[in-house]
Amino acid sequence: MYQATQKGLPGAEGRIRRHAARRFAKPPRPAFPLLLILFLFFQVQAILPFSAEAAMSAEEYRVKAAFILNFAGFADWPDSALPDGIFTIGILGSDPFEGAMDALNGKSVKGRKVRVRRYNDAEDARGVDILYISPSEKRALPAILRTLHNRPILTVGDHPGFARAGVMINMVVIKKRVRFEINKHTAQQSGIRISSQLMKLAKEVIDQ
Repeated sequence: MYQATQKGLPGAEGRIRRHAARRFAKPPRPAFPLLLILFLFFQVQAILPFSAEAAMSAEEYRVKAAFILNFAGFADWPDSALPDGIFTIGILGSDPFEGAMDALNGKSVKGRKVRVRRYNDAEDARGVDILYISPSEKRALPAILRTLHNRPILTVGDHPGFARAGVMINMVVIKKRVRFEINKHTAQQSGIRISSQLMKLAKEVIDQ
């Protein structure tokens, strides 16, 4: 009995078979989907060295400063919230970064130059774009969040319970890796939209 491969089919029949095979073939998938790129970035950045406590603390906050800068790339502010070409990152309370945050000065976020500022009072920080709330402010956190309520400020912290209390992104260290929790509900109330791709990488997303 005669059997022919697709390559060996004569004339029109061979062309039709080859065309059908190409038409119904699955399109190639992108080599590096966006989610994979994000995952690799945050995983590589998140690894903390096994070293002396003081050195590890400095490295931890260097990594956290990099996270804060990159969170900005995966959040959208209302059009009216970024008017002047300057992107301000504020630190409220004690500064644990040991200069790592100052290294962000002059970098670019959404076409704007980063400016790092420090504050002791939430009222004075109402004009920033990202506000890191230090663990030193944990007792005052409810009052701070009331002051910032519904303002387009991406709040970031790194203390247990901060996300549940209403901070939009809270970084946590688990097995020497920096992870993060997202309070989607609070962000939406303030008019800030956090990328769904970033939320897929979060340890926890709070939506109520």
